[in-house]
Amino acid sequence: MVELIIPALATATRFNFPDIPQLRSDVTKDIVVRGIELYSVESIPLSFNNNAVSLLLNIQRSSLTLYIEGEESVFRIPLIKMMNINSNNAAAPVLWFDEINQFDNLQVDWTKSYISTPVAYGNAALFAFVLGITYKRYAPGTMKRIKDEMGLNPGCDAPQMM
Repeated sequence: MVELIIPALATATRFNFPDIPQLRSDVTKDIVVRGIELYSVESIPLSFNNNAVSLLLNIQRSSLTLYIEGEESVFRIPLIKMMNINSNNAAAPVLWFDEINQFDNLQVDWTKSYISTPVAYGNAALFAFVLGITYKRYAPGTMKRIKDEMGLNPGCDAPQMM
């Protein structure tokens, strides 16, 4: 679980994720993201840090950008697309579950990734976006070897894909 806190009375329209050491590749491990899901207040009212979880309205007007390999490779996915638990009525929720959004081994730089909104939230109180991240941990250098074999790393000797 990852929590991105939106402070009370926020006027910004872009909120970067903090460093998430468990989801950061380094010399001891390669971390790849395989799936992302988002929770609303209807599915979990409080985050694991006891913060209010985002209302559906804020989710509907927000998007997710993931920074991968030096660029914003996954650009402005509507956050509502990330929800796999849905409700048809906040007063008496009926929840149904869809599959988690799956990705193919993304190595995300979380500190450069962010949630954005076209206009400030205008929230009187702090709230949080809560995401569930499905990931795999590999031995260091695994992803480089895979990319080399597939010809996806510049300067490698493997045949280039057309």
